[in-house]
Amino acid sequence: MSWLNDFALGFRLAVGGGRTFRANLPRLVLTTIGIGLSVAMLLLLASTTKALGERSDRIAGREPATVDGPASLYLSSDVTPVGDRTLTITWLEPVGPDAPVPPGLGTLPQADEAVLSPALAERLAVDPLLQQRFPGRVVGAIAPDGLAGPDELFAYVGATGIRAANGGVAVAGFGADPAPDASSPQLIFLLMVGVVVLLIPMLVLLSAAGRIGGAERERRLSTLRLAGARRGQVHRIAAGESLAGALAGGALGVAIYLAVRGSAAGLEFEGITVFRPDFVPGWPLGVVVALLVPVLAVGPAWFGLRRLVVEPLAVLRNAKPERRRLWWRLVLIALGVVLLLPDKLLGVSSRPGSTLPFLLAGSTLLLIGVPAIMPWITDFVVRRIRGGRPAWQLAVRRLQLDSGTPNRVVAGVVVVLAGVITLQTMIGSAAADADRPRVATGAGNLSVTDNAEAEAMRLLDGTPGLVGAYPIQRLAASPGTGRPVELLVAPCPVLEHLFGTSGCVDGAVYVVAGAGVQPGSTMRVDDVRFTVPADAATASPGAAGVAHGVGLAVTPSAASAQHLPGGGRMIELLLAPGEPGAMDRIRATLGPLGWQATAYSEDEYYGGGDDFLTAVNGLLYTGGLLGLVIAAVSLLVLLAGQLSERRMAFAAMHASGVPLPVLGRSLLWQNAIPLVFGVVVAVAVAIGTGALLVRLLGADISLHVDVGFIGVAAVTAVALVFAVTGAALPALRAVTRVEALRAE
Repeated sequence: MSWLNDFALGFRLAVGGGRTFRANLPRLVLTTIGIGLSVAMLLLLASTTKALGERSDRIAGREPATVDGPASLYLSSDVTPVGDRTLTITWLEPVGPDAPVPPGLGTLPQADEAVLSPALAERLAVDPLLQQRFPGRVVGAIAPDGLAGPDELFAYVGATGIRAANGGVAVAGFGADPAPDASSPQLIFLLMVGVVVLLIPMLVLLSAAGRIGGAERERRLSTLRLAGARRGQVHRIAAGESLAGALAGGALGVAIYLAVRGSAAGLEFEGITVFRPDFVPGWPLGVVVALLVPVLAVGPAWFGLRRLVVEPLAVLRNAKPERRRLWWRLVLIALGVVLLLPDKLLGVSSRPGSTLPFLLAGSTLLLIGVPAIMPWITDFVVRRIRGGRPAWQLAVRRLQLDSGTPNRVVAGVVVVLAGVITLQTMIGSAAADADRPRVATGAGNLSVTDNAEAEAMRLLDGTPGLVGAYPIQRLAASPGTGRPVELLVAPCPVLEHLFGTSGCVDGAVYVVAGAGVQPGSTMRVDDVRFTVPADAATASPGAAGVAHGVGLAVTPSAASAQHLPGGGRMIELLLAPGEPGAMDRIRATLGPLGWQATAYSEDEYYGGGDDFLTAVNGLLYTGGLLGLVIAAVSLLVLLAGQLSERRMAFAAMHASGVPLPVLGRSLLWQNAIPLVFGVVVAVAVAIGTGALLVRLLGADISLHVDVGFIGVAAVTAVALVFAVTGAALPALRAVTRVEALRAE
């Protein structure tokens, strides 16, 4: 027989009719389901990776390549929130016939002309305030190759005066590399960890499916040996049987992928959307998925035969106890810890863009380390257990002889548990940081060109929600000792609003408590030496003062007296309380000034992370539920395989007088013992992994362990194993019948 004939014979045994097909049908169905789910998820992952890559390429393609000298195009951009979205307006001033054109545009817009993204055009039609920000004529739409996603709010507006006012950047072309941290590392990290959490239980399911119907398959293989097949041929025939499930599973996975592709491509996560045509797997990843299909099916089947000796009249199982080594399991976990400390141990920058590959690799190794170390711990403990009730002794003895199968039973559950707790620890820590009391300044800043300042003040007069607009200066001051502080030059109404000062008069100087500035000390502001008056009053930081980070506040007369430089000029906007749309109205009022006026308020971004955390929590619970469902299926498959393989032993014990309840409890204890160790390992590894990851989320974010969530998750995992084991107990009655003792 050639290799091809061996595989073809195995394929015919799997899908042919008769008793062989009926015996092989459960394994074929379960293999098809397992591979189908795996292929669908891998195709979705490959499509997501390609779509995000295309999105990044489009963003990079429109990045301006700036130059220091003269250029034929000058550009100014402004990014502001609009409701729950972000609006980007880019003003363009061409000064030559060869001015570069951004991607997505046919020609550059002329002065007072605007080209909008389709999503912005739709929003503009129903938003009067937004319409005021585009007083010019809309002349077209930005093509998809110039947009990050279909729902992006983006506009190009023609302008004049940018070069003369030195209010923008000189552009030689488009297509500069984006900043390394421009992408969303949180999204990519959650995606990858989620894949690991879901993929490992699927691999357990595939491995389990390869062991279903083991007794019938072993008799078929023995018959083939009796008919003259060599050992290598038997292995290839068994692989051919699994290949049938691989092909059926691949077809099912493609069908599932095509069914959900449209919905998946239309999902939005934290404002990130992708174009549907981009949501397809690229050919390199497609080839990888296509090659993984037979490997996922044939590999477990081939690997499962390593301890079988198939002879013409019997199939013998190598029952020599396997000595489990600890060193490589510890190396796996230690390597994961090292990779999660890249800034401390590997000298890598702590920026998200630099640490992301290490975080993904380290967290993956630690999650894989959970099922890797479970068998060793189980063996170490059960070999020292003695005595107990009959059901307990049967379970312990089975674990002493072979703990691999029971550990595989619960491996999928504990891996999902570890992944979910890791993600929840990260999310909970970020949420605890977001829930800390935030400072609402009740103020905004307006940056405006010198020649437009008077017009801006005129337009702002009487704007609803605006209490007052005052020119201020923000200067960097360097004390003789200590860290630099901000020096604020502002009139009394601004100081009273920010710091709650009373009795302020022009000429007053205030030292902000806790900033490290002492009355009578000297500091340098650019090239000017500024002396803090000895009688300077102390001002409480106040809610708004803390947000601004000011260390010293002076009135305009005090600044003039010591000849402070005139830089850092802007307009402070004092907002009326209870007016959430005040900044939108201010921007609409300043619409005629275009690029010359940019308004910003920190208050608009407070609580913005809540939507992100809500979305991540939804993904966490959805992914965790799906992972537990997959783990439950794999657990049920393995239990069915156990009962099938040990039916003669169960039948013999029952025939010799062992009651069915004792056998049932022994099966329950057999799975419960590794589960307890697995839950302990999973919780410990998950909290440790979460602590290492939270450390890199931000210096001000502290570890928050939700004991209640961990308890509920652990109890759910234990209950799942007990429930599935209990559901399999009725099958125990079928395999303990006297007929199971018959031998052919």
